[in-house]
Amino acid sequence: MATRRLCILLALVMLFISLEVSSILAQNSGNANGNGNAGGNNGNGNGGGKNGNANGNGNGGGSNGNANGNGNDGGKNGNTNGNGNGGGSNGNANGNGNGGGSNGNANGNGNGGGSNGNANGNDNDGGSNGNGNGNGNAGGNNGNGNGNGNNGGNNGNGNGNSGGNNGNGNGNGNGNGNGNGNSNNDSNASNGVKRKRPPYDAASTNYVVVTPLPNTGQERSFCQARGKCHYKTLTCPAECPQRKPKKNKKNKGCFVDCSSKCEATCKWRRPKCNGYGSLCYDPRFVGGDGVMFYFHGSKGSDYAIVSDENLHINAHLIGTRPQGRTRDYTWVQALSVMFDSHTLVIAAKKLPHWSDNVDAILFKWNDCPISIPTDGEAEWRADAGERDVTVERTDDVNTVRVSVTGLVELDIRVVPIGEEENRVHNYRLPNDDAYAHLETQFKLLDLSDGVEGILGKTYRPGYVSPAKRGVPMPMVGGEDDYFTPSLYSPSCKVCIFQRPSSDAVAVA
Repeated sequence: MATRRLCILLALVMLFISLEVSSILAQNSGNANGNGNAGGNNGNGNGGGKNGNANGNGNGGGSNGNANGNGNDGGKNGNTNGNGNGGGSNGNANGNGNGGGSNGNANGNGNGGGSNGNANGNDNDGGSNGNGNGNGNAGGNNGNGNGNGNNGGNNGNGNGNSGGNNGNGNGNGNGNGNGNGNSNNDSNASNGVKRKRPPYDAASTNYVVVTPLPNTGQERSFCQARGKCHYKTLTCPAECPQRKPKKNKKNKGCFVDCSSKCEATCKWRRPKCNGYGSLCYDPRFVGGDGVMFYFHGSKGSDYAIVSDENLHINAHLIGTRPQGRTRDYTWVQALSVMFDSHTLVIAAKKLPHWSDNVDAILFKWNDCPISIPTDGEAEWRADAGERDVTVERTDDVNTVRVSVTGLVELDIRVVPIGEEENRVHNYRLPNDDAYAHLETQFKLLDLSDGVEGILGKTYRPGYVSPAKRGVPMPMVGGEDDYFTPSLYSPSCKVCIFQRPSSDAVAVA
């Protein structure tokens, strides 16, 4: 009988221990998912403690998705996701929850070849939230984010965003309330000021020309820009198979745009006086905001059209003032494009009489006259260090396209004041001067938020034009602010462009 009682007692003890172990195991669950897709990929998931959830996904050749989720003490949650997308990409995320009722959430995303997304979310003390997001977008970029939440009910968010550079963000929340920290580092920005993406993204021209279609000769371009057009090949339409047609008067050119538009379209290769960034007539602008306005300076004077950290453009005005008029009629006779230590001048020649067959446009590069060929590629090029400068004829005479890599493109045409225009506007021009002048459309590719200039300021984020709407000639002043001593000077009251220190003296 004693032996039987002992066996029953041992059985009860074993049952009790089994129930306790099951209860403990039920309370401590670690869930981990590791997925590796395609050859050579690693998906690692670690879940330890009480409620540790981790997902690691590796997609594409040689990609790594690493995730760690740790939950410590009762009722803690450590949630993390690490995703690696594309060849050689790494997504690393760590989420830690410490203390009662705490949450540590972290997301690390790496997108594109050689990109790294690192995120750390740490939670200390009851009821606190630590959120960290690190995003790396495009090849060779690093996005690092750290979010720390300390004390009850606080939030710390850190975001690091950068294209082609390093963006590091730290957000700390201490005490009651919210602490947000954002930091952006841009290799092209000064004084820590973040640059906005310009209306015309430089990505639009980030492509490599590849072999054309064999049967039709339609040119093709391989896009290297970020976004949805990355590594796509765009083919010119059959209506305009070439980017540089030989007969510009009769044929449109193929325009390849590798930005978010991701398209190849047919366009005339000449300025549009009603388009964004245009400067035509007595000078009439259409700003980056799409608002049309007139600017009346003084004949013989020079004014800053654009003044930014890396670019400055001046315009020289010619004009006349008939007897009885209170102001000058003016037109843009010349432009000077200044960047680094270089200056490119485009000007209309003074002609007594106009002929459509006579070339009335001239150029100077760093004070030396240059000639643009009329046959073959019909273009002139210069290597200006990090930037290429191209002047290309887009018609037999008097029409060109000027580009400075990464900064600006200009479509320019030289035109006269015709007899009918002279009569309608009552300019009363002399008979021995055709008043040849420039019609220009600017495409500004890289602007800071503080850009200046008569045209430049219209590209600022949130800019509101002072031009009066609904009147025939809405005027915008600023003659005193934008007046420069010469066509070659980047100095005015509000101008911000400066030559490199060794070239502080303007090219004359």
